Amino acid sequence: MTVGVAKSKSGALIRLTEKQWEHIITARPDLVNFMKEILSTVERPDEVFEPPIRLKPQLHAIKKFERLSDFGLSQYLVVVYRKTSLLEGFIITAFPISDRRKKRMYRFWRKL
Repeated sequence: MTVGVAKSKSGALIRLTEKQWEHIITARPDLVNFMKEILSTVERPDEVFEPPIRLKPQLHAIKKFERLSDFGLSQYLVVVYRKTSLLEGFIITAFPISDRRKKRMYRFWRKL
């Protein structure tokens, strides 16, 4: 069952399923009140990165939210999603990340 849908920068409809939402809030209970931000990150990201060819074909959308720091979290939200076609896809997971870790993690990834 789908609990949310976001339109990516490329125009694909990216679903957030109940199963993946449960995965996200089980792994990171602090994100339970951030579904709107997770969907917004896919729709209006500050940055989108594509991994090197040897990694799984998924995209990482990143957006800064000052509100995350009110909950003791890093201010950047990463939403990992996979496109299953040009028009569709699904969210895999989401997690907060610091600016320092973001720069380190994505330095060899292609920015879209």
